[in-house]
Amino acid sequence: MANLQISTKTFACSEEIKEKILGTDSLFFGNQISKIVLQIDEKVAGYFERRDLLPNQELVRKLDNGDLLLICKDVHPREVVSIVQYGIPHIRVISPSGIQEQMIKVLRNYLYN
Repeated sequence: MANLQISTKTFACSEEIKEKILGTDSLFFGNQISKIVLQIDEKVAGYFERRDLLPNQELVRKLDNGDLLLICKDVHPREVVSIVQYGIPHIRVISPSGIQEQMIKVLRNYLYN
């Protein structure tokens, strides 16, 4: 480093923001979606039941066929999409539908171009 200038200025940390950061599993702060709903196929459901693989993961319900409905609250889509793509075809985004549609568009582009 060159021309380093040290300042004595400080700032007051917002306790509200600090609590939000410390209270989440998310790597991102800002531009979060309030919730993402996922359906997990029963073939891979055990992985999600044993431990949280997604940030702020909550089990909503176990369906009769063994599938799971999960929600991830206050997360950035990029944190969830990577796990969903890794688990294709056993994981899909139910809501917001735009995330699932965008992933399908990216996959089609990859396969056909």
